[in-house]
Amino acid sequence: MPLKTAQAIHRRHGIAEDTDWELYEWIEEHPNLSIYELAKSINWSHGKVYSSVKRLTNDGLVNVENAIRNGRSVSIVTYKKWQEFFTSEELDEMRQPGYFDEIEEIIERSKRMHNS
Repeated sequence: MPLKTAQAIHRRHGIAEDTDWELYEWIEEHPNLSIYELAKSINWSHGKVYSSVKRLTNDGLVNVENAIRNGRSVSIVTYKKWQEFFTSEELDEMRQPGYFDEIEEIIERSKRMHNS
């Protein structure tokens, strides 16, 4: 594959990832909208939203359910809450006192380094 083609593909993947993340955050703030409603609310084309939702669904970050609204079939998009990515045992472990202490220490050290 020619270098310019590979670079163009890499740039497109980066743009798609940014688009997907932006849409994911939008879905978190505006849950239970259809693909059409998402497109209108974020001012994107239906195709752009549909493609992004498809990638997010394939990545396991959103769910798409068919529903009937006003007599029409629509695809409703909901985001997966962070708890859905863990087993009940893992969630129980996270609830134990001190579980996040090490992470909090790392975050504090990082903040101090960036403020220095």
